[in-house]
Amino acid sequence: MTQTNFSVQAREQKKPKQLRKTGLIPANVYGEGESTGVQMDYFGFAKLYEEAGESSLVYLSIGDEKKPRPVLIEEVQVDPLTSKFIHVSFQQVSLKEKIITEIPVEIEGEFNVVGGVLVVVKDNVEVEALPTDLPETFVFYAEELTKIGQTITYKDLKIDRDKVSLILGDEGEDEPLIIVQEQREEVVEEEVVEEVEGEGEETPETEEGKEGEKSAEEEKPAE
Repeated sequence: MTQTNFSVQAREQKKPKQLRKTGLIPANVYGEGESTGVQMDYFGFAKLYEEAGESSLVYLSIGDEKKPRPVLIEEVQVDPLTSKFIHVSFQQVSLKEKIITEIPVEIEGEFNVVGGVLVVVKDNVEVEALPTDLPETFVFYAEELTKIGQTITYKDLKIDRDKVSLILGDEGEDEPLIIVQEQREEVVEEEVVEEVEGEGEETPETEEGKEGEKSAEEEKPAE
């Protein structure tokens, strides 16, 4: 695994909004029962997050601290209107203690199964391992999926099982991660409108009945 290093500065005594206006992101490093406020360059963190995600170990250098801290990117808050990062939480970890985290599942290449649909059942796989033994991603190649009905399960994950343990559900290692399903055609149901015979129309008998009633009223003598 490639070691990822990243530098941040101790947090200035400014409001988060002021930091963001100058191109900085406020953040906190949690660990060993304390929280350390830090700040970092927006574009520098954006590049780090794209490369490391939330499953890769990062060695975080804070200001003048001599020893970098091993951390994971635990939470990234995003502005719902601008989609920009507004705050980040780092979780400091011990290199000697196993942790549980989620590793992303990625598909590379072009899917070419005629009449088939590629369904990713699990976007992430939960594992337990030492921080230095965590896989960065689980990558599968679309070209290896060649027929409808083909399934990739937990059994197909390429990991060192002496170092990495899978957190499994009720189906165990038979639980599917990716499935090639048959593409179904959408059936459009035509709306059928049935006319009720005679609805909204008056029969000749009804008209004659009305005329008869009218004549009887005209001939009735006034009291």
